[in-house]
Amino acid sequence: MLKKHIFPGIFCLALVASGCGDDDNPVDAHQGEEHASAIGLIIRDGGNGGAESVRNESGQVSGDIPVGLGKETAILTVRFIAEDGDLFVPHTEDGFSLGWEIGDESIATVDQHGDYEIHIVGLKNGKTTIRLKIMHEGHADFVSSEIEINVSEDGPGTVFEG
Repeated sequence: MLKKHIFPGIFCLALVASGCGDDDNPVDAHQGEEHASAIGLIIRDGGNGGAESVRNESGQVSGDIPVGLGKETAILTVRFIAEDGDLFVPHTEDGFSLGWEIGDESIATVDQHGDYEIHIVGLKNGKTTIRLKIMHEGHADFVSSEIEINVSEDGPGTVFEG
């Protein structure tokens, strides 16, 4: 009777052990690859002398991105915050790039001008959000908290001729 229960138990244990290689663990799947470690980001507004307009650090966001209806912001420069507090940009030659997600693309969209430089274009009055990302070979190494975008008739920017 005992032998009947031991064989299925050993068989199941063998299946579990054989299916748990390093490639199966989504946390370790990119082990050995170079990653960009960021704890946040800042956005500098080129139309405001390069002053910091948004900071996202340790999950907290201060500032927003205002833009006029039918206009685009000045160039917004994105810099990431390392664990030691230094600012950095991941190297594109190492496979890194800037990514983003807009909450409602009918309100605003992104026009990229450099590796880590963008414009936000106001399409319709309203509010939406953007999440900025450090992309590396098809996955995100960092995703920001939601940063508010406010599009209004009297918002700043230059006429978008995209």
